[in-house]
Amino acid sequence: MTTHHSETTPNPPANELPGDVLAGSRHTDRAAIRILLSEGSSLSARQTITALSRCGYTLDVCDPNPLCISRFSRFIQRYYRCPAVGTDPLGYLEFVLHHLTQERYDVLLPVHEQAFLFAKVRDRLPTGLGVALADFAAFLQVQGKVAFTRLMQRLSLPQPPTSIIGTRAEVEAMDRFPYYLKTDYSTAGQGVWRVTSAAERDRAAIALEQRGLLDGTRELVVQDEAPGVLCQAQAVFAYGHLLAVHCTRTRGVSVGGGHSARTGVDHPQVRDHLIALGRALAWHGPLVLDYLFDEASGCPSYIEANPRLVEPMNATLSGVNLADLTVRVALGEVGASGDTQLGPFGIRSHSLLAILLGGAVHHRRGYPGPWALRREQGRPDPGTPGPAKPDPVGCGDRATAAAPAHSSRHRDWRGQRVQHKRRRGGDDPCLR
Repeated sequence: MTTHHSETTPNPPANELPGDVLAGSRHTDRAAIRILLSEGSSLSARQTITALSRCGYTLDVCDPNPLCISRFSRFIQRYYRCPAVGTDPLGYLEFVLHHLTQERYDVLLPVHEQAFLFAKVRDRLPTGLGVALADFAAFLQVQGKVAFTRLMQRLSLPQPPTSIIGTRAEVEAMDRFPYYLKTDYSTAGQGVWRVTSAAERDRAAIALEQRGLLDGTRELVVQDEAPGVLCQAQAVFAYGHLLAVHCTRTRGVSVGGGHSARTGVDHPQVRDHLIALGRALAWHGPLVLDYLFDEASGCPSYIEANPRLVEPMNATLSGVNLADLTVRVALGEVGASGDTQLGPFGIRSHSLLAILLGGAVHHRRGYPGPWALRREQGRPDPGTPGPAKPDPVGCGDRATAAAPAHSSRHRDWRGQRVQHKRRRGGDDPCLR
């Protein structure tokens, strides 16, 4: 039997982020709205908490890890320990359903793959609970890589040249290198291989066969390597209508392939494609597309979808609070009408700890290391003579405009000189 408990954390201070950073997201009447986040270990959860912090909501989180990063946020009122959805999905589901009957919540906010689970059991959620989720049939078209590939083909939306295979013989017949070999349900770090030679192809085939994925009953995606830079489009819909969208270009990746350093960009063609996609699926809630953008042709190639919020801080810092918008969609405060909300592009942000960890893995693949990101912001490497000092390591997003960085250990968000006290969770004010 698994035991569960909750802990209360202090109320968040009112001055964690400047009002101008989260323009349009402050609400003075939102404190009575209680939100339960479905997990607290991912950067998506941590950034969602920060994005919602200035809206005045009461935030709780459940997670199996008592040391999850979200637990120590000042913005979290209560933490609840629950079974792990990856190893005990039924136990996790029963815990959440029972908890929702014991405590009053206005919104359930899935911030990771739990969105797929809750879409499946939507009819078991308590009456009156707000949740921004599309129909499960729509989820099935974007959750897996095979289904997403077929959806792109059906809607005539661009993607790299793609094949769908299912046996070892078909894998061994693939000899046009380089290409990417993808399992149907996986993350970029766990189920995607970049194959550049016959030897790498054979090693990937062995790994897939050991997992039982080459018996002819499963399908795999093979995609040619396409030109372009890795980008991501983050959007929120209401019953098929595109409410807001924010596009970013990836400047650095974390260990698992996440977009841990971003720059906001403007890709109008991607917005048009999202409008078509949302209408076709009658999508409701957040949806994220990963794509390669060829600057020479100005065309995207879509490679993956995530039917949930994904690390929304760059959008928030750009004036598009997708997390708050998702909550308002869940509450029924936003209808399927109006212009699509866009923010200014050019804002740079990064998760410093993720960059430090991912730099060791991905630096040789063409992504900048942590010191290259510092130089890009006009800040010298550690050890370089001068007054600048390295920032403390943290896991929240730091933002810079196209000019020199304004986040420093000795300055707060408004540029005023401060002396931070070291406390649990680090001495970086933007993390708390």
